[in-house]
Amino acid sequence: MTDFVLPTQAAVDALTPASFTLTDSDVGYLTKEVGSVVKLLVDQMSSSELVHVRSVRTATGKTEKFIIDNIADWSAGPKVVTTDIFTQTLMDTTNFFGYTGNDDKIYKNQLPVPVVGTNADGDPISLTTTVDGTATVVDLTTDPDARSRSQIASHNSPLGTLNLMQNSSGTALGEEADEFEPDLILCMLNPVATAYPNWDSFGHVNHLTSAFNNLPINGVMMINHVEFDRINDALWLVLDSQVAAGHTYEATWIVSEAGGLADVGCIKRTG
Repeated sequence: MTDFVLPTQAAVDALTPASFTLTDSDVGYLTKEVGSVVKLLVDQMSSSELVHVRSVRTATGKTEKFIIDNIADWSAGPKVVTTDIFTQTLMDTTNFFGYTGNDDKIYKNQLPVPVVGTNADGDPISLTTTVDGTATVVDLTTDPDARSRSQIASHNSPLGTLNLMQNSSGTALGEEADEFEPDLILCMLNPVATAYPNWDSFGHVNHLTSAFNNLPINGVMMINHVEFDRINDALWLVLDSQVAAGHTYEATWIVSEAGGLADVGCIKRTG
């Protein structure tokens, strides 16, 4: 696999985002400036490798379309798998394949859609997710249980099997017994806070530590929106927990727009 060279600020600044093919006004969080970081990473990859775009109710196809249109050679580039629930909640993600041109190297990994329970006023108070007939209920009115660093470092959210990761033609990425082993994970975290900030943080931590645990040695995770305190705090909790568990990493921090804060983190797992 690729032994990634992490993007540096100088490498990002040397690109010309205005020349990229991307409609900034289209629905989705990716900007041309953050796209510079994505391009620098994906340009290093080959057709035998996998990019995992992990979105949270925001998988409109914008990041995937950017990759198709802007990397050096899409025909020789990696396959892309995107994980989300693909409904119209925070953003309308129902036209994912249409937006990405039904490209046969773009795969959808659809998570179960949670059922939202509400109180008499219509406020959400619970989430019920059913997988293989087993229902898991999250009570949003109580805070999540505290976890040790060891528990955080060992957490790995299930992502489904390759036979269920399919492109627009229904062609599966692999067989049910095959392991999903992405080389690059783009963590497109949702910066919009809900009425339950402790559950927001819990979700960010699960997202990020699962990404780290799914990386091979020399694999990379890119995290968008690290300028938001809740995402930044979750990332450092995950990294500190992974180090305490004996793992190692390298990191770079990118300011995607001049005069702003560092808003993109790139983490390379080295051990």
